[in-house]
Amino acid sequence: MKSEEKADISNKSIEQVKKFERKKKMLLNKIIRKIEEYPLHRNNGDDKDVLKKIHEKARVELLIKHRKFLTTRGNMIIDKYFANGTDIIPENIEPQLVPVRDKLQWDIFKTARFTWSLPYTFGYGRRLCFLIMDRSNGKLIGILGCQSPTLGLSLRNQWLGLKGREKVYKLNETMDIFTLGAVPPYNMLLGGKLVAMCSVSNEVRNFYKEKYGNRRTEMEDNPVSPNLILLTTTSAYGRSSLYNRVKYKNELLCFSLGYTKGIGTFKYTDEICNLMKEYLLMDGIKVEGGYGNGPNYKFRLINTTLRKINEEIDIKKRLKVKSINELVQHDVQREVFLFPLAANVKEYVSGLDNEIKFHDYKFKELADYWKERYMKNRAESNTLWKKWDKGEIKRSLLIKDI
Repeated sequence: MKSEEKADISNKSIEQVKKFERKKKMLLNKIIRKIEEYPLHRNNGDDKDVLKKIHEKARVELLIKHRKFLTTRGNMIIDKYFANGTDIIPENIEPQLVPVRDKLQWDIFKTARFTWSLPYTFGYGRRLCFLIMDRSNGKLIGILGCQSPTLGLSLRNQWLGLKGREKVYKLNETMDIFTLGAVPPYNMLLGGKLVAMCSVSNEVRNFYKEKYGNRRTEMEDNPVSPNLILLTTTSAYGRSSLYNRVKYKNELLCFSLGYTKGIGTFKYTDEICNLMKEYLLMDGIKVEGGYGNGPNYKFRLINTTLRKINEEIDIKKRLKVKSINELVQHDVQREVFLFPLAANVKEYVSGLDNEIKFHDYKFKELADYWKERYMKNRAESNTLWKKWDKGEIKRSLLIKDI
């Protein structure tokens, strides 16, 4: 090979290296700028309006991402299954619990979930979803969604007395509620209380048994217990009024264990995470996600990226923080609630009792109690629900009438 050809190849290689480094630096700076768009200083968790604004950017990003679904399928679902205030006659409300089994039901659930101020999440692992419909008019009251439990929820683990490896096996009989609430105008009639109450119903446990009773775990091929004994959830914005004193007759259906430490990744949108994945791949680093790799994928991705960036620049100085850990600490201390589905959950988990003693809460009886105890008084004392126009939902989801 002639010396001129060798020089030409060498120059091309140098240019490729420079191009690679320019792209890597561009990604690094873009990630930093995106992080800087969010408040980096601690939030005491008391101002819900501030917290909602933090979530809003991620929510709008998802609405744009799912725009095609929302403007076609979602638009049709709102027209047919969401209520105007004039569609509701309080004394005629007849709640119906519908397990999500088919595509139409899932699309109704999905559309409703986009109305939350929190960004939409699909859940992971085992998943159990329900629609609460009003049989009197065919309209949607609210939704309930459960998923495989987070292993590291310390307050729950302490209450159950779980440590180390045993968590994996014992928590197979529990689930986390990833979404729970009512849609307007039923939320104005305390429909959220109804959804919270229905989570402990026999029908929820029975659907779980039907769906997972004969399954085996994918990670270790262990049999999945047909028993669902406990549900866990955390409030969205600090102290919760929705879960506070949810009662059936004289019995509390859920109770608070305290507050989380305020560590999480909600400020990191899909846009930032995609930039992080691309940045890491340039160095041959891939953070594995998906079922079987654990529910903390997003946290691992962010943590890996931040520490990799810190090898290139002083990220603490750039972002004016004392520790990298501050970048995944938002100090929104969410309240942790437990919904026991049996009277002896702790004794059963510890092995003191061999048989679980399930509560006997029939959905219809819970719904009838909600209607008399919660809804009736609210319908009379606050009449804003009568004026509700479901066009407001379309506007909040950035849907234009077709």
